[in-house]
Formats: sequence, structure tokens, C-alpha cells
Amino acid sequence: MGRKRFLYILRRATQAVPVLLAIIILTFLLLKLAPGDAAEVLAGEAGSASPEYMAQLRQKFGLDQPLHIQLLAYLKNILTLNLGHSFRHGMPVLEIIFARIGPTLLLMCTTFTLAIGFGILLGVLAAIRVNTWRDSLISILSLISYATPLFWVGLMLILVFSIRLGWFPTSGM
Repeated sequence: MGRKRFLYILRRATQAVPVLLAIIILTFLLLKLAPGDAAEVLAGEAGSASPEYMAQLRQKFGLDQPLHIQLLAYLKNILTLNLGHSFRHGMPVLEIIFARIGPTLLLMCTTFTLAIGFGILLGVLAAIRVNTWRDSLISILSLISYATPLFWVGLMLILVFSIRLGWFPTSGM
């Protein structure tokens, strides 16, 4: 039984490799399709956009290379977890991610637990009185909450609990 499970996990992991590779390549191509590049952003923030400075920035970031060379460099950086340097924060991007993974996991686990708890509670309440106004109301509210964009819900929760009630800070922990 253990050998079958190991082979299954190995096969699924092997199947995931092309999918991850396709996602990485599509991400790279989408970034290339976006207007502008990193050199233009940095030159705009620095306030100087002379052609020499732009050429220097493009050479520094490898943006003067052909597309396939840029893709290979991008793949190498992803595989070695070299996610670059954040000029806004003045530190490597991987350090920023690791610094913020704890609060993100806390928020994710709390939200997941609350969603499952309320989902089970409302499901039981709807199942107790099938085809009544309570069941219909719970069904309608669940459809509305499912269709509502999460970014809008987040903004409304910040507005209510942070700005109106003052219970939480508007940002940070």
C-alpha cells in the first residue's frame, strides 16, 4: 500500500511540473505584453529619463537581451528563488515574503475557520427547515456572498470596522 501511494504522489508531482512551467512562462509573457518595463518605472521614480540612463537600466536588468534569453534568465531566477530586489523597501523580495508569511497565514487560517464554521451553522439551519423562508433567505444570502468580489468585501469591512467603529487599525497587524 505504501509503495502505491508513493508512486501516485510521484506521478502527480511529475504531472505538476509542466503545469508550473506553463504558468511561469505565461506570467513572463503577460509581463512582457504590459506597456512599459522596469527601466521606465525606475527612471520615472528617479526623475531622470535620459536615453543613456534608460539604456544603462535596460542593460542592468537584461531587458536589452532577446526574449528567449530573458525567459531563460527568468526561469533560472525562479528556480533558484532569486526573486529580485525591492527598490521600494530596499531589501530582497524573498525576505519581504518571509517577513509577511506569518500574518498572511494567520489571516488565512482565521478566515478559513470562520467560513467553515458559519457555513456549517447556516447549512444546518437551512436543512432543519427545508422550503421555508429561513431556507430561502440563507440560500439567497449565500449566492450573494459567493457572487460578491472579495476585494470589495475587504474594503467594506475596513470601512465599517476600522473607520466607522474604530475597532481595528486600517492597515498592519
